[in-house]
Amino acid sequence: MSSLLTDEALGDIQGVITSSYGHLPQTAYLFIRMTTPTGARRWIKVISGSVTSSKRWPVGRDMKKEKPRTAINVALTAEGLRACGLPEDVLRTFPAEFQDGMASPDRSRILGDADESAPALWEVGGPATDPVHAVLFLFAADEAALDALCREQRAVLDACSDVAEIPSSAQQGNRPDTSTEHFGFHDGIAQPSIAGLGGEGVPTGEFILGYENHYGLMPPTPVVPRTLDANAMLPRLANPYHFAEELGDLGQNGSYLAYRKLQQDVAAFWHFMSQETARGGAMDAARTVWLASKCVGRWPSGAPLILAPDADDPALGDRDDFFYADDPDGLACPLGAHIRRAHPRDALKPYPAPQSLSMTAAHRLLRRGRVYGPPLFDSSVLQRLSSAEAHDTLLGLKDDRRTRGIHFLCVNASLKSQFEFVQQTWCSNPHFGGLNDNPDPLLGDRRQAHERPGRMTIPRDGGSLRTRPLPRFVTVRAGVYLFMPSLTALRFLGSVPDRATAWTKPAARDPIV
Repeated sequence: MSSLLTDEALGDIQGVITSSYGHLPQTAYLFIRMTTPTGARRWIKVISGSVTSSKRWPVGRDMKKEKPRTAINVALTAEGLRACGLPEDVLRTFPAEFQDGMASPDRSRILGDADESAPALWEVGGPATDPVHAVLFLFAADEAALDALCREQRAVLDACSDVAEIPSSAQQGNRPDTSTEHFGFHDGIAQPSIAGLGGEGVPTGEFILGYENHYGLMPPTPVVPRTLDANAMLPRLANPYHFAEELGDLGQNGSYLAYRKLQQDVAAFWHFMSQETARGGAMDAARTVWLASKCVGRWPSGAPLILAPDADDPALGDRDDFFYADDPDGLACPLGAHIRRAHPRDALKPYPAPQSLSMTAAHRLLRRGRVYGPPLFDSSVLQRLSSAEAHDTLLGLKDDRRTRGIHFLCVNASLKSQFEFVQQTWCSNPHFGGLNDNPDPLLGDRRQAHERPGRMTIPRDGGSLRTRPLPRFVTVRAGVYLFMPSLTALRFLGSVPDRATAWTKPAARDPIV
């Protein structure tokens, strides 16, 4: 299949995969549990008629796009697919990491989810909470529209027996006008584009199943025997290696999502930066922000250190057209900085630039996150570093005991080779780029039981600056792995007649408890 997305394909792909819904800043996440296959399929059938696709928005008479004021998308966990009655031989065609779930011991080890971030302590998705079967993603232009959309979808849930929202699990987020996260840095800049939407970009198959990926291959896809799809709703699997039996492609135009609720300790972040600055003999706000920016890899405005190594330059705030090969030792942007290790570009050691670019292109993520909670301070103060206000603000930050952070959501065709790879091999790896004890200062694994305490190393002419051991600034509070089906696959999951409970053998779980 061509990697170019046709209008028909766009109408089949859920909207959040191709759009960040920038015009819909308010978001709610509803976590759903389904107790019988019949009830599950009935709800999916109802909700599938309301799901927002990637269909191109119409253009009005004023030549402006007519964007919707709300959007709805839905995704299911492996347990959710099982709750629909999908048989085990179909579930086994999904990748192992998706079947395991984010909270499983193997995935926790890979992701570094331990101590305060251990799944046992999670609010949603952990072993001590109700199992998550589906997540409704609701987007709206303002709070009133979001409230109305939540009421509407909860009414749908109430009308569908054996399907309910998990009590006290709902989450809300937003996209602030400043486009900053709670530490005060401009966020969401380095987003890859999808080649199939036109022009240059990352191959479509890196994010959407059924299209060629970076290696010119079709990513693995879940399949359904045609005997379970008597009406041939699903497209036929076009794979010459599966010739013994005709199969329906359950994955085409779908994708996998990783959701994580990441709580940020803003006061601890800035206290650490202030204390480290004082330890170096300086107490000014500019030096404190310099140190924090060296950990992030960008200045608060978003200007990349590789283009502005010594001071913030808001004029460069949206720049993403840069490389690292000319900064091999990290004198401009440290090797261990968050953005450099999350996307090494052309400087993935020890490979030459062309090979590095090719390798990093195979591990890109489409981020669809939103922040939650009130800001602890006015981030605009980070643009006024010569003022006494900036100094007093950063030194005077105190934890107000209110939670805040990021609802991290990423889209990828392979949870293992994209999300998990980036987290384990680049972010949590204390030896990334030839370093010795330097995990990602923001997202790195803090366990390191067999390693020396993690520190941040900042190369400088005449010798490197090394911080004291890094505390945990970001804690995982919830998480799930999700499969976001195409609209066709949703209709298949929702339209199977009651007699299709024969999908599962007599010992199957109906009801599921």
